[in-house]
Amino acid sequence: MRSYTQEQLDFLRDGYKTQRVPALTAAFNAKFKQDKTETAIKSTLKREGFKCGRAPGFRKGERLTYSKEQMVFIMKAYTRMSLAEMTAAFNRQFNETKTVKQLRSFTRNHKIRSGRTGRYEKGNIPWTAGTAGKGICKPNSGSFQKGDVPVNVRPLGSERICPKEGLILLKIEEENPYTGAPTRYKHKHVVIWEEAHGPAPEGYVIRFLDGNKLNCVLENLGLFTRAESLQMTRLGFGDVPDELKPTITAMAKLDAKRFELERGMAD
Repeated sequence: MRSYTQEQLDFLRDGYKTQRVPALTAAFNAKFKQDKTETAIKSTLKREGFKCGRAPGFRKGERLTYSKEQMVFIMKAYTRMSLAEMTAAFNRQFNETKTVKQLRSFTRNHKIRSGRTGRYEKGNIPWTAGTAGKGICKPNSGSFQKGDVPVNVRPLGSERICPKEGLILLKIEEENPYTGAPTRYKHKHVVIWEEAHGPAPEGYVIRFLDGNKLNCVLENLGLFTRAESLQMTRLGFGDVPDELKPTITAMAKLDAKRFELERGMAD
């Protein structure tokens, strides 16, 4: 079933000879109380074989369907109105049905500028100036006052699981090296190790002896070189049964030592 009446098709055929698709679409929708898109109208014109008789492209100096009076209106209105406001005013003034998109395209194609930057200019006076103490602007009931602490601030000693590593993070009183805040979150197993033995030496890491990242007791923590830790991971330390973990650990230490000796010989 055809979605266009013969009257509508005749309107499109005749209108296409004098109007381009955007203007023809707007005129069609206004006349027949429709909401067709430019794409739909263009497809219908092509399907029905309607020709406009014009050469492709815009002719030099062509102003589409805008009169000189309309162009002057746009140039003046655009300096004091938003596109939406200007479109509404334009349609009221000239009894048109232009869309914001059509007027935006027109201003861009004809290099019409609003002169606005979107920023407050130097010397701009805010509308709240001079209203202090008059009860016009009041703080919200939830406004923060100096010294207030947000209700979602967690106390020292709070723990959470790092979603990326699966390790426990502990909130401690230590300056955050990234933000300068007086507290930070740090790996719990590292905190426990450092409390007992001090910071791990350069080139060493702390690992869980049973492979359980949540078991942060001191007895379950071990100090390994990065090479040893790499070999433990390569040998599948975290996946083998508990009774084989000491064997994997020993093998990793031997492999790391062997690679170190071979590298020394090669050098």
